[in-house]
Order: sequence, then structure tokens, then C-alpha cells
Amino acid sequence: MAEMTPDIQESVARAMETNVRLLPVLPDLLIDLWELGTSPEQIVSAFQSVGVEPDSLVLDLGCGKGAVAVALAERLGLRVEGVDAFLPFLQSARTLARERGVGSRCRFRQGDIRKLLGQEGQYDAVLLLSVGPISGDHEQTIADLRTLVRKGGYIVIEDGFLADGIAQLQGADGYAGRSETLRRLTACGDQLVWQVVCSAEETRSLNERNTDLIRRRAHLVKASHPDLTELIDEYVARQERETQLLGTDLICAIWVLRRV
Repeated sequence: MAEMTPDIQESVARAMETNVRLLPVLPDLLIDLWELGTSPEQIVSAFQSVGVEPDSLVLDLGCGKGAVAVALAERLGLRVEGVDAFLPFLQSARTLARERGVGSRCRFRQGDIRKLLGQEGQYDAVLLLSVGPISGDHEQTIADLRTLVRKGGYIVIEDGFLADGIAQLQGADGYAGRSETLRRLTACGDQLVWQVVCSAEETRSLNERNTDLIRRRAHLVKASHPDLTELIDEYVARQERETQLLGTDLICAIWVLRRV
């Protein structure tokens, strides 16, 4: 694994909900997953629906392996700047962009996205996909994200809300029901211009498939790293628990806001 400073290591481990000791083998555990969460097709559709112009500048926070960024550059002619703390993911993203012929339209750099929140920017759109309400709840997260976007630009979030009848969910601090989540998203006065609530069946099917790929890969990684067996088993178990929650207790959705 490429060298990372201790603070970046802690940030990545926290974001990936794992132990720092597991980071060197994390790329191997996730090698079969290119789309780390959000479907690029859904984000492309969202941008097409709201009419984002070609050559617009997009900031993708927590870009992972670059699947969404490359799709936006390839399909819509957008310029995308991706930020992620995990260098192996950035290396994969750069490779994908070159292979798809959009290396000149995609720029990927290492950084802690939490340190970017609240800064002034003039991006045409900012993406926060499958990362969570990183400023405590969705209201504060939007308040921090919107400063990065020009007036009239877009804020795109892929996240979730608590299902009906669920008042609180362990490990899901900052989440609320659907109506309260929408209130928080628009509390700064921005306009909700596009949204889609993912079906429970599709969410469960996708996450079960991904978890199965991780589970299979885990057997190989444990064979070559027996000292990490306990940590790997804990990581797989966490993925399995999240798969049970997504689409049932926590409903996934994508929202697009236009900054006023």
C-alpha cells in the first residue's frame, strides 16, 4: 500500500469503518468491487434530468475508485475533480480514467474531505455519495457543502433516511425519517430539483452481491495474512449487518439540490 500519514490512515479507517491494521489488505478485499456504493448510471441520469451543461466542473468528495467521476466525464463531457484519502483507490481511479479516454477530464487527488467542508468554492456541482452526513446531520452537511458550489449549482447526495416506525438506529447517528430528512436537506433554502428513493429489493440485492464478493475474497486474504483473520472476519460481519439494515431500517435515496 502507498505510504500515508497517520492522520490520513485514521481518517480512511474511520470512513471505511475498520481498523488501521486492515488498510494494507483493504484493496485486496474490495478488488472485485469497482462501484463502491452509488450506481454511476443513477448519477448520470440525475445530471441529465436537471440539465447540467457539458464542461461543467464537478467535485466528487470520497470518489473511491472513480466509477462515478469517469462516467460523468465519459457520458456527459463533464470535468471532474475527485478527492479521496485512500491512495490505492485514487490509483485505480486514474487508471480507469486513462483506459476510458477521459484522463484529461478527470483529476484525482488525496485529501481528507472533512477538511474541505465549509471552504469557499465555485464548482458547478458537488457530490457526496455513500459517505453519510459527515457534519453531524444532513442539515449541517448541506450547509458545509453548499459553500463549495456557485449559486445556481448543484449539490448531489446519495444517502438514506430511517424507515417508518424506526425512531433511532444504532450506528446511524444523524439520520432521521423521510420528512425530517427533507426538511434538513432544504433548511438553507436550496431547491430540491430531483430525487429517487431506491427500492428495498434492488438495494438488498446489490448489497448482498457485493457482500458475497467481499466474503469470497476474504478467504483468500486470510490465507495469506493469517494474523489479520480476526479483523477481516469483523469487517465482513460489519458488511453483512449493514446489508440487513439497508433497504429495511435505512432507506437509500439520491437527492439533487440547486443552490439558491
